[in-house]
Amino acid sequence: MIDPDQMSPTEREQIGALRLQLMALLRRLRRESDSGDLPLSKLMLLAALLRLGGTASPTELATVEGLRSSNVAALLRELEKEGMVRREADAGDRRRLHVVITDAGAEAVLANRSRREAWMAEAVTACLSAEERAQLIAVGGLLQRLAEYQEDKSV
Repeated sequence: MIDPDQMSPTEREQIGALRLQLMALLRRLRRESDSGDLPLSKLMLLAALLRLGGTASPTELATVEGLRSSNVAALLRELEKEGMVRREADAGDRRRLHVVITDAGAEAVLANRSRREAWMAEAVTACLSAEERAQLIAVGGLLQRLAEYQEDKSV
């Protein structure tokens, strides 16, 4: 593990400021996401299901989203009642269930994503110069690398 104490006080302060800025942007995106239709927890689970190809086991969903199995089970029951997902038995092992996103579930995710992207495009165009927009897009790859970072626990 890299020792954060090796950073200068200024770098630590800048990292703290960046964290706050990212959190402010996430809060704003959540507000833009709020359609009143589905809570964010359900939308996130549906989006994970879409990313996994439209079908997954409840255990896979819990792992991908970092949720407890009991929380995923409760959300899936509600989503099933709302017609956003359906459960299907595994063809190879009838004891196993797969969750499949329905057209209504996919449409809810895509409409929500479209709302957030429209707000972001408007904000980026209104607030940033062409050069700043290019810088922001370039930073996206760096943010993705940070999001995917896994501490090496074997050391």
